[in-house]
Amino acid sequence: MIRPLDRPLDRAEAFFWLLDRCSSMNFAVMAEGAGPLEPGRLESALGRAARIHPALAVAIEAGGDGRLAFVPRPGARVSLSRESAGDWRAAVAQRLAQSFEPGDAPLLRAHWFERPGGRWAFAIVFHHAIGDGRSGVRLVKALLDEARGVRAQSGPVAPRPSLMALFPHALAGADGLARAQEWKAALRREPLRPAPVPGFAREGGPTRPAIVPVHLEEPVVAALARRAREAGASVHGLIGAAELVAARGLYDAGQGESPVLMLTSPVDLRASLAAILDDATPGLYVTLLSSLAAVAGAGDLLPLAKFVTEDLRRQLDQGCGHLFYHLVPPAETISPTAEGIAGFAAYMQRMPTAFVLSNVGQVAALPEARGVRVDEVSFALCPMAHQPLFVAASTWGGRLTLNVVHDEGRFPPQAARDVAAEMERLLRQSAG
Repeated sequence: MIRPLDRPLDRAEAFFWLLDRCSSMNFAVMAEGAGPLEPGRLESALGRAARIHPALAVAIEAGGDGRLAFVPRPGARVSLSRESAGDWRAAVAQRLAQSFEPGDAPLLRAHWFERPGGRWAFAIVFHHAIGDGRSGVRLVKALLDEARGVRAQSGPVAPRPSLMALFPHALAGADGLARAQEWKAALRREPLRPAPVPGFAREGGPTRPAIVPVHLEEPVVAALARRAREAGASVHGLIGAAELVAARGLYDAGQGESPVLMLTSPVDLRASLAAILDDATPGLYVTLLSSLAAVAGAGDLLPLAKFVTEDLRRQLDQGCGHLFYHLVPPAETISPTAEGIAGFAAYMQRMPTAFVLSNVGQVAALPEARGVRVDEVSFALCPMAHQPLFVAASTWGGRLTLNVVHDEGRFPPQAARDVAAEMERLLRQSAG
């Protein structure tokens, strides 16, 4: 039996819980393949996972002190919906907008899609407070392996400490708060401010996520990695630059030669904690880092990629990933009532408009087993109310997938498709 996850949410987890009450913050890990994969075997693997992983058998509720806490629900069953869908990504996008309510357990939902020609798709939608892209991908790979009879999942996993409980001493407590206040003062002196994004409405109706996929083949990805190295950049920096340059096309030339745009990158902190963690069980161990840049156009791609890369490295070296959680409101102290959530939503309305790039990096592909082939595993997350686009990147067996997600209630679908197409064009052109 697993030891239950039975503790208050830390600031990071409570922050993402409150974000989700304002605008859906669920994320999905999606697999696509072909062959005789039995959904019943996947359902059995899901049941075993819920008995192994502490975060898969909990609800989130407010305790007597009004503070949010993980509450064990050891009997909670992970259901697997089964359906046929012509556009399974559209079906997954709809599921992203379906909230988990306080007290719901488990905090994930699984979906199976039958497709023509023996093909299939499988997706898990997670509440963000119990996981992140990296640990979500790891879980989906384990489920696919067990369902294909390759290997069973390991034994019960002990609950992991919360993210902030593992902050290095200099970035925690009063020391961390003091450093965060210095950083906050520096940010206030920053002369650049993001320009409004044409066509994007921060206020919208019901959330209507849509996913525009972009696929790049292995030789293209290898060439991109080479070009990035030559430019002193990372592949993440190159993709981020392509996103900003593609978004530049939303602006009319008369609105300024080089609009200032913001790129936000969710960053994994597992390797920079007091105790280094792996991703063997779902958990939230990410932060958010943002970079501002005046974006001129396509000729700016490689210099912009170098800037994004160096700016992220600088912020990580300075501990800004940890300090981010000292800058935001102390979410663990905010009452999860209608009044508390409204106050938090008002704070989020002041957040600057930002494009997002989340990248789980290279993921080793699974070999074919028992006639079942897994062609791709990728992920997607619905953008927040101040984010026109959320680009989720994953490299599966050398092939890169970019899921460009937008909210059709806030951002025109054709504009999102145009940005996705321009990102693909820029990246292919850069690959040569």
